[in-house]
Amino acid sequence: MVDWGELLPELVQGIADCSGEGYMNMRVVCSSWRSAISKPSPLAAIADLRFRPRHWVMLNLPSKYQDGDNDDACLFLHILTGRFRCLRLPVLHDHILIGASDGLLVLGDRVQSPHLACVLNPLTGDMLPFSAPVHQRFDDIMSTAVSGGSHTTLFSWADETVVCASPSTDVIREMDVGTGMTSMVTFQGNVYYSDQDGWVFKFVTPCDEKPVLVAKVSPDKYIHFERKGSTWSELVESRGELLLVHGWDQALKVFRVDIEHKLLQEVNSLGSGRTLFLGDERCISVDVGNLPSVDGDCVYLFNWVETSKYMCVYNLRDDKMEVISSMYHLDRPFSLVYVLLRYCDFRRY
Repeated sequence: MVDWGELLPELVQGIADCSGEGYMNMRVVCSSWRSAISKPSPLAAIADLRFRPRHWVMLNLPSKYQDGDNDDACLFLHILTGRFRCLRLPVLHDHILIGASDGLLVLGDRVQSPHLACVLNPLTGDMLPFSAPVHQRFDDIMSTAVSGGSHTTLFSWADETVVCASPSTDVIREMDVGTGMTSMVTFQGNVYYSDQDGWVFKFVTPCDEKPVLVAKVSPDKYIHFERKGSTWSELVESRGELLLVHGWDQALKVFRVDIEHKLLQEVNSLGSGRTLFLGDERCISVDVGNLPSVDGDCVYLFNWVETSKYMCVYNLRDDKMEVISSMYHLDRPFSLVYVLLRYCDFRRY
């Protein structure tokens, strides 16, 4: 019987270098593999896409309105396998959690002014400080995103303005994205945003005073909603693809963003094993095979019905929106659906 723990260290390191996102998983196989595979540097733990815990979500995100407390236990869920993991993050005692992007946590200094920003990899404990202070008020920030690679950049969106900064400079760049921006996401190391009309843009790093928007796409001819008010759109990464969910009122459609050809391709089904959760701050795609209380081929979201906000589910199989429960009549223990929706928009709940 082969003892995989006795593989030559240089062979183990070589396999890890070629394994992409499996690099960190290989380090926990056994002690000999852990010693053979180099631990990423603090910068690499943030900038290198292989080390980002993009499939881990922190379920008990603390509100920006709460003061730091002594409870540093944080519960994480792996949205592909359904595994839970509890980690202690004492750094949250003196930092405010501003947002989460690609599995990374964006923090702001709670005590000292100006409030400097930093990005934390919660699984490795590595933290990348930024010289630039947090430009917007914490409670005004709608969303954050962190690009990867050699030009790692922190993006923050608030008040119809996106600001960006790199770790090596205290210069903050402001980018006017207009009044229609509705979503921002990190995908394959780049940062994209969408507006309410379903146009998708890509920020180019390093930031410039006049940012270049590329891969500009528009809704294709198959969008046939009867407009009944303001439209909205959300971007979400799912199984290595960038999806756009576009809708208004009680109707929505899902599109695959073809960045190379600048097209939107309608997606009629996510498959029985996938489901999307949408929020104003972030969106996620989960594997329902390991989350039995979540229905497949659906889109969960908070939606207005007349004058009240409800937890809803849109079934792509029959193109129907159904109300799950009112936001104002929720009993503990909370359902996993509600917890995941709250993660997508923890600023409000």
